[in-house]
Amino acid sequence: MALRSICLLTTAYPTTADFKPDAPNGKFVRGKFVHDMAKGLVARGFRVFVVTNQVKGEPLESVIDGVKVKRFHYFIPGFETLTDGAGIPENIRKLKNKIQIPFYFLSLFLTSWRLIKSENVDYINAHWVFPNGFIGWLLKVVTGKPLLITAYGAELFPVLQGKMKFTIPFIQRAVANADLVAGISPVTVEALKKISGRSDIHFIPDGIDTAYSSPGSVDQAICEKYDLKGKRVVFFTGRMVTRKGHRFLLEAMKEVSRRFPDVVCLLGGDGPKFKELENLRSVWGLQNSVRMPGFIPEHEMVALLRLATVFTLPSCIDENGDTEGSATAAFEAMACGTISLVSQVGGNLGAIEVGRGADYFNSADSLDLAAKLSAILSLSETREMQWRKEARRYVKQRYDWDVVVGEYLARL
Repeated sequence: MALRSICLLTTAYPTTADFKPDAPNGKFVRGKFVHDMAKGLVARGFRVFVVTNQVKGEPLESVIDGVKVKRFHYFIPGFETLTDGAGIPENIRKLKNKIQIPFYFLSLFLTSWRLIKSENVDYINAHWVFPNGFIGWLLKVVTGKPLLITAYGAELFPVLQGKMKFTIPFIQRAVANADLVAGISPVTVEALKKISGRSDIHFIPDGIDTAYSSPGSVDQAICEKYDLKGKRVVFFTGRMVTRKGHRFLLEAMKEVSRRFPDVVCLLGGDGPKFKELENLRSVWGLQNSVRMPGFIPEHEMVALLRLATVFTLPSCIDENGDTEGSATAAFEAMACGTISLVSQVGGNLGAIEVGRGADYFNSADSLDLAAKLSAILSLSETREMQWRKEARRYVKQRYDWDVVVGEYLARL
């Protein structure tokens, strides 16, 4: 019996250099979650192909962990900015990037069509409803292959706030004609139902590689690098933009550091809000209790999650109506056996079960966050260990990639 095959369409995917220990400090591993899904499909016996845009210095064809990656140029090399940085949902707001949309559409369509025909691919899986879901629908029309769409929320939440209305017809056409549509969070599912009018949209979350994100001993070199020796650590890292909510964790540390002198916050990330947050740290007198090292490389993440006492995901809603699409970062922490605090907003809603190694706090509420952090930091050693074990147990039962891929396959 021939192996089944699938082609993933995505605007974000790791490069061959992303996971190397010597990756530059500042390298952001975009699309790691898509790659993890692809690896999960390979493990299930699929031939997996990925079609994505070209990244400077990366070969147009490569094989990563058994996944065959095909990249394409969609504009003048060196000026392909539509997919840079935070990706299409954020970049599309600028006129220079809007101009590139038709070229991206055409390049993605032609590259994918040629690959699907030459490899006789069985399924098409578009990641993000717009633009890839729409391109997936066109590919279904010309190839007759079943279409699966994975929605993330970042392409939907601004639409519900009255932004990016021009995408609505593309979203509706793609969703109406897909064979399977899934959202990575309950709020993403509801947003897509409201925009598309389709009712049979499934909640299938992002998965976690629980073999990679796992408990382990404390890395003393990492402790020394970030000056964490002898400290209990509250940890969060992410691109420093409004919706990530760094400010609320920073503000919560005013109360936490007063009550718990042995606690420090490692607040990682770079981006447009870095200087503003650094100034607030100084104004609030938190230089000794909050570390702001800038971007934290991917290869250090597991070690930091293992040593953290609490991981915090302080997401909020920004001025454009955008927010967190999924609590994936918290899942990775929990898989390492780290207690997590998650804001009640966007894709975080419904992601955890209170008491199963995690808890919620009110979004954009630094006082509530400080109270929840204080409650966890006050746990007895025995109770803390129970929470840590339950955190990993919950993630393995619900978010392990083998479980998540199984949910997709059960619906094919």
